[in-house]
Amino acid sequence: MHTDFSVDMGTLTVSVPEEFLEAKKKYPHINWNEVLKQGILKRLNELKKFEELKRKGVI
Repeated sequence: MHTDFSVDMGTLTVSVPEEFLEAKKKYPHINWNEVLKQGILKRLNELKKFEELKRKGVI
């Protein structure tokens, strides 16, 4: 099965500490863009859950 779809992606520019740049050089096989994207999406999911609990009056 073949499915065609497109996802609009924005661009985000961030400043990172030297430690990150060193890790990026040390581990070039890691897709750092994906690592950062997944980290951001995880945090957004946590925020959504928090807001839902807050809305329900649990916290």
